[in-house]
Amino acid sequence: MTVRVATVLSAREWEPNLVAHAHETASIRIVLRAFQPSDLESRAGDIDVVVASGDVSWVTPRQVTTWKRLGLGVVGVFPAGDQPAADLLTHGGANEVVPDTLDSESLVQAIRFVAPRALEPASQELGTVTVVAGARGAPGCTEIALAYALSRSAATSAVLIDLDLMAPAIAIRLGLPPRPDIADVADTVRIDGAIDFQDLHSFESLSVITGSHRKGQSGITEMMVQGVVDAARGEFNEAIIDLGAVEPGNTLVAEADRAIIVVDASAIGIVRAAQLTADWVGPTPYVVVNRVNARGSVDAVKAVRRWTGLEPVAVIPEHPKVRQATVSARRPHRRLCRAMAGVGDQ
Repeated sequence: MTVRVATVLSAREWEPNLVAHAHETASIRIVLRAFQPSDLESRAGDIDVVVASGDVSWVTPRQVTTWKRLGLGVVGVFPAGDQPAADLLTHGGANEVVPDTLDSESLVQAIRFVAPRALEPASQELGTVTVVAGARGAPGCTEIALAYALSRSAATSAVLIDLDLMAPAIAIRLGLPPRPDIADVADTVRIDGAIDFQDLHSFESLSVITGSHRKGQSGITEMMVQGVVDAARGEFNEAIIDLGAVEPGNTLVAEADRAIIVVDASAIGIVRAAQLTADWVGPTPYVVVNRVNARGSVDAVKAVRRWTGLEPVAVIPEHPKVRQATVSARRPHRRLCRAMAGVGDQ
């Protein structure tokens, strides 16, 4: 049976050479030369093996993982001498990773070797990604993310990642040093394809990647963020991401396995949450209502339910001790932790 192959278009010689060789020898069948991810995903049923170059910007570990989940074999091609590109392909789970100096006949052999294995499950079970987000106005995402992450870390390996790029607060909240930070982790992932555990902080049973507070330096790029998240999924059973305020259509939210929306229990907080959920793209979120006055808790829950169309899974009381814990470099107050226990298990 002829192996059906899709290549990712590349300016490097290996790709047109492979296509020409396939046409001349009929050793494999080129069914698609993809320009963007959607080209491949829309025709996954017609493809056995994807051959992709590690220097194409959208060929990320997460994209390779997506192809594997679709049942496709993956051959990764990296520029000779570019070990970081090779490591990214390996980290994503490519079945074979070869240099672009390989001749077309040898590349075909690698493709044919991969094809029978395309239906095998991925060799590495990747962890889940949970995002914690809210509308603008500081509804308390960091405290909720911390309480949730500590709850999860008691039962499984978990990492909390501060990806609130506008106002990273986890380092300050936990009294951690400013370095290493997410930029350090991103640099290591780019070079080695994996997280160096020396770049992580620890808080009780939880691993933590803090946000960057470096003044005068360029920000964290989307590719850097994606690399860190992909690497975290490979190393931990669950990666919990504190996103802070988000806009509808956020990529990390859309691709997450689980999402938690934090709603401030005020009129304006509920309205802003309703605006966010109206255009929500991603997994159906768990709603946590924060800073609820004890005497108005029933009304607050009813308002959230009415305006967001979602049933709150946790209600966090407005209490001096809960608020005091947020500036104490301690774990969140037990009232908050108790309310968050079991969220995500429903």
